[in-house]
Formats: sequence, C-alpha cells, structure tokens
Amino acid sequence: MKSLKGYILILGGTIFWGVSATFAKFLFARQLEPLILVQTRITFSAILMLVYFLLFKPKFLKIKKSDFYMFALVGIVGIAMSNFTYYFTIQEISVSTAILIQYMAPLLVIIYAAFTKEESLGWVKITAAAISIGGIYLTVSGKDFSLTNVSQIGLITGAASAFCWAFTNVYLRHVLKHYSVWTILVYSFIAGSIFWLFINPPWNLYSANYSPETWIIFIGFAIVSVLIPHTLYFNGLRYITASRAIITGTFEPIVAITASFILLDAFLTPIQIFGAVLVITAIVILQIKKEEIQEVNIEAT
Repeated sequence: MKSLKGYILILGGTIFWGVSATFAKFLFARQLEPLILVQTRITFSAILMLVYFLLFKPKFLKIKKSDFYMFALVGIVGIAMSNFTYYFTIQEISVSTAILIQYMAPLLVIIYAAFTKEESLGWVKITAAAISIGGIYLTVSGKDFSLTNVSQIGLITGAASAFCWAFTNVYLRHVLKHYSVWTILVYSFIAGSIFWLFINPPWNLYSANYSPETWIIFIGFAIVSVLIPHTLYFNGLRYITASRAIITGTFEPIVAITASFILLDAFLTPIQIFGAVLVITAIVILQIKKEEIQEVNIEAT
C-alpha cells in the first residue's frame, strides 16, 4: 500500500510538470528567456517555503552546516541545472523532442543501479524501462521522428537534462535518509536560488522592467511547476526506489502531449495514442513484482 502511495505521488508531480512544459513553451513565445523563467520559479519557491517554515515549522530548518553540500548538489545539479537545460532544450526544439531526450534518464538510473548494486534489477524493471522509452518515442514522434533537423545544441542540453534528472533520482534517496523531504526542499531551493544569483544578479531582473502581470505569472509558474510537483515527487521517492520512480515519471510526456492537444490544438495521431498506452502499461508492469524498500524519513509527513 505504501508503494502505491509512492506511485500516486510521483504521478501527481509528473502531471504538474507535464502541463508546465506546455505552458513554458507558450511563455517563450512571449520572449521570456529560459534563464529568467528557471531563476524566478526556484527563487519564489525558496522564498515561499522559507517564510512558511520560519513562521510555522522552524524545526525543519535545523541542519548540520557540514551537510549543506548535499542540499547544494540537489539544488544546483538536481533542480537548477536540470530545469535550465530542460527548458533551454524546449526553447531550441519541440516540447515533445525535449521530453524524449530527457527521459533517457531511466536508462542512466538503471545502469547506475546495476553497477552499484543499490537495487535489485530483474526482468520487471528492465522490461518496464524498455516499454516506457519505446512508448515515449511513439508518443512524441508520431511516425516522422528524425534527429537530422534537430538543433545540435538542443541535443546537447537535452542529454545534460537527462543526466541531471537521473542524478536527482539517485542522490535524493541518499539525502532522504538523513533529512525530511521538507528540509531538503527548502535548502535545495535556497541553494539553487543562490547559484542563479551569481549567474544572473538581481539588478538584471530589476532593469528588465517586467510588468506586474509578468511577476504574477512568475509566482504562479513557480507554484505549479516547482513547489507543488517537487513536493509530490520528492515525497514519492520515500516509498519507491529511484528506478521505479523515474520510470513512473515517464508519464510526464503523456501529460505534456495531451496538454498541447487541449491548449495548443496539437493533433494526436493513433501512433501517439498507442505510445501513451505503452507508457501506462510500463507503470502497471512495475506493480507485478513488489520490492522491499525501507521507507525513509517518516518525519516528513
């Protein structure tokens, strides 16, 4: 039952991320740069969470100074760089192709688990991973997918986003053994925000003269694309292994394609629908063989 809770939380996070990807493409069309979007959304998320926990749950802010590097790794590599490379890829190429490249990450996680023996790898996970990746391919490409006309820089940043996302899933399980999910979220958001301040100082944002409406969009986008989905996904990793979580996360492309269909009038072909069915099938397959996993940081609830 706990594993089911983990799957539901992971799926909840991917739904928010899938819709956010389509909305981000819309914002890029309004001349908003990926750097600005990524920086503001993690910064506002950090501010909102920090204020809340300072006022109501300060116990979650207690950490060892020597452990801050763990939050820095999650915040900078796992969130800041993962988000930037992903959204930069979306700007360079289509949403669907960007998602396809990023969701090569399950293979990286499975390869890592195989070498380190941190997880047991049987036919269930391998089959589910293969089916999910095949489903993503069909979903995002239809029948004419080709890399020949895709931006080369987009391919590079897409591969980087896959690496960063794989790292997040693997390393986060380690950090969750020491701190609650709330503590990790607060300090990783803070670390990511500080990182972006060095890359793009706040006076640059001030000089951009964004309208009040744009700042409201930034805050809203931070809540629906970072605060809510990361909370759901990070909590989900308490109940299922990294490989199962990241394979389940391949449901995000289905949400993104569906959101594009609803919001941007994108056409869904029968092949894309079949690909979506394959991804859902992969998630179901993961339920065939239950896996003993130690729930981490029960205090997080």
